[in-house]
Amino acid sequence: MREKIAYFTFHHYNAAMLKTACLVCIILSSFPVLAVAPISGAIGEVATEVVPGSITETALEASAELYTEQWLEKYTASPYEFGEAYSDILSDLLPLQNPIAGRERNGAVDVQDLDTGTVLSFVFQDGRIAAILPVRQSEGT
Repeated sequence: MREKIAYFTFHHYNAAMLKTACLVCIILSSFPVLAVAPISGAIGEVATEVVPGSITETALEASAELYTEQWLEKYTASPYEFGEAYSDILSDLLPLQNPIAGRERNGAVDVQDLDTGTVLSFVFQDGRIAAILPVRQSEGT
């Protein structure tokens, strides 16, 4: 008789735990916060959702455009000074053909060209590009 009571209690306990575990799994799977973002070895966590008007959006747009005088006027706060400092580098590197962006960190965004492996770090001040630093450039990735 004791064996039947022990079996009955143990069986119901396991069934209740299984139902609770299933319920917890269902609840947790509905939270997008727990989703894992893709990771790039060069830029870290990849931005999968770009907020309109964000520095990430600006960096992606700027990196995909040809470097011209209009580019300077559109994206930088001080076109003349910026052009003096970065024209030689950016005229060779831009536009990136297949850019992806990392997460925003301290007013900066890293952008990687998936075709060439080029990585540029865009530094922003007051929503405008203040500096662009080539982080790494490799042939093919």
